[in-house]
Amino acid sequence: MASKVLGILDYALAKEMEGMQFYRSKSKTVNHPEVKKAFEELGNMEKDHVDYINKLINTIEEDEPIRYNVEDIGKVFNERQKNEIVYGGDFKALRTDIPVLRMAYLIEEDFMNFYEKAANSIEDEEVKKVLNHLADWEKAHRDKIKELYDKISKDYWEHMESDPIF
Repeated sequence: MASKVLGILDYALAKEMEGMQFYRSKSKTVNHPEVKKAFEELGNMEKDHVDYINKLINTIEEDEPIRYNVEDIGKVFNERQKNEIVYGGDFKALRTDIPVLRMAYLIEEDFMNFYEKAANSIEDEEVKKVLNHLADWEKAHRDKIKELYDKISKDYWEHMESDPIF
């Protein structure tokens, strides 16, 4: 059982590091200030996920059981999820930022699906709770990105006096 959980967590760690690098890299290339800020925040959140997963891996490697503790793992992430991503109206910047937001959405969707499938493959209830909590975090990221994506896409196309998507 421990090797299966370690395999899941090792893969999750690699994906979270990939997400962190994506957000940090794209935060330097996107144009719109709110998208830049959102990506910087998401990069920091992914770093927190990396640290958390490393802690889980270390726990297993020390032959300690994983225990789900919402107070321990939830406080930082729950506070961050309350923050709203705000859009300011720079239409030229949006032309190149919209596709990057779409990629970010797909990354978070992929993370969420991975954690949900991993949770369904595990019998240990504590590990299952941890993986479902990780899925919830990724779902919150996905939903915030989708909200921003929908808003700025709509604003962009309305500004262009066209509506090919909506």
